[in-house]
Amino acid sequence: MTLWELYITFFKFGLLCFGGGYMLVPLLSADLVGSAPGAPLTPEAFANLVSIAQVTPGPIGINTATYVGFTQQGILGACLGTLGIVTPALFLVILAIKLLKRYEKSVPVQGFLAGMRPASFGLVLSAALVFAELSVFRTEIPWGEFWKMVTGAGGSLGGFGLNWGCVVLAAVTVPVLMKTKFPFLWLLLLSAIFGAFFCQP
Repeated sequence: MTLWELYITFFKFGLLCFGGGYMLVPLLSADLVGSAPGAPLTPEAFANLVSIAQVTPGPIGINTATYVGFTQQGILGACLGTLGIVTPALFLVILAIKLLKRYEKSVPVQGFLAGMRPASFGLVLSAALVFAELSVFRTEIPWGEFWKMVTGAGGSLGGFGLNWGCVVLAAVTVPVLMKTKFPFLWLLLLSAIFGAFFCQP
């Protein structure tokens, strides 16, 4: 990717990032991840990036922009990728502050915000599927074959399967996070140690 392509690509991500950084996960996966030689990130590199982003300061979008920019064009690429993803936020936040104070009670604005919530929920679910594909399954989810099986048109999942160590780890961390105040960083550290022994591909 050229410097201009880096800036424009992440500018687009910053413009579409409604509802938080995790909304970006399916967008990042669709545009940046692939097995072809020209793809900026392999699925494995993206999975590692998402994991590392959890234990480093900053949102996942900025971490991704910096990482991809650096791998493509060095320090300048990292700076431009990061600048690209934060530029829309600067203008949108200023615009939102000015407009919402004036029009927050209006029916169109309330409808606009209400309409964004289900779409944001859909993006969260999509992000969850991307995370599942990168963490608890051994291979990419074969959606085409899956839908053939659902509709009764045949299909085979082949070597698709679960990494059971990762499944157990996910099953344990969900109730720990929801029901306790266990420190998130310690949970990540313990999960990483567990994964080193039991979650190998």
